[in-house]
Amino acid sequence: MPRSDARLISTAALFAALICASAQSATANDRADRDFFNDVAGKWSGPGEIVEGKMKGTRFRCELDGLPLEDGGTGFRLDGRCRTGMFSHPVTAVFIREGDTYRGQFLDGSEGEGLDVTDGVIEDGKAVIQLKRDKVTGALVANLLDAENFNITLLIKGGTRFVPVIGLSLKRETDALAVGAIK
Repeated sequence: MPRSDARLISTAALFAALICASAQSATANDRADRDFFNDVAGKWSGPGEIVEGKMKGTRFRCELDGLPLEDGGTGFRLDGRCRTGMFSHPVTAVFIREGDTYRGQFLDGSEGEGLDVTDGVIEDGKAVIQLKRDKVTGALVANLLDAENFNITLLIKGGTRFVPVIGLSLKRETDALAVGAIK
């Protein structure tokens, strides 16, 4: 076999292997995404704290619902409220997978008082969601520790590093009647 033919065949084989590897990776990513989205479904509640900024030290409590997307797409939505004392604020985060990228919004997006989701990655029970609003860059880290514990950290880029601004430690709510009925 001439040397140029062998090189062409090896190049074609390498190309085919890369295509297969990227297809398997995309399938694995789809599966990891769907598993994560299914695992965060349900009711969550727990304490949070503002850990940086002018309201540093403010403690609050949140009740959030992890919901599938209404249109059946790949992603998740967290809806609920956080309250401190007599004050209550609605909280919404939407994270949607579109092809190899992600979009969505935190609160009402950059058109309102929130941030836009511009990208993200899900790996080993953790979603790292890139957020942006004008010149502000941030990340929302949603870490599913186990079936009953879910931590969420909001980070904002300050200079060359990301600084945690808000932290939440959520526990899955269980229906006491259903649990009692099992006994």
